[in-house]
Amino acid sequence: MPEYLHQDPGTEVRFIAGHYTIVEEGRISHRDRELIYVVGIAEVGNSCCGTQGCRFVNILGYCVAWKHRLSENGIPVSVVDPVESEAEQSEIREILERLYPHSQILFAA
Repeated sequence: MPEYLHQDPGTEVRFIAGHYTIVEEGRISHRDRELIYVVGIAEVGNSCCGTQGCRFVNILGYCVAWKHRLSENGIPVSVVDPVESEAEQSEIREILERLYPHSQILFAA
């Protein structure tokens, strides 16, 4: 199963066209299991049109082992079970759209 390295709110990740910042990490119950998700703000710069941005919610998956170890750099690591069912993704999307309207909702593969 995939592992997730936790990122503190305020963590900024830069890439060629811009950056994103982690705003919060959350957990919600769904079908008697706990989901881990991350909320962030992405900004993309464009020389012709200025800066554009969006808020995103990235659903990592169902928590299998919460912060069960530390990475080599001392970052907490959890094990997640990705949400593969389209029906479950739809249910989760509805819940998170109410909590975070106008956000791009993404599911980890």
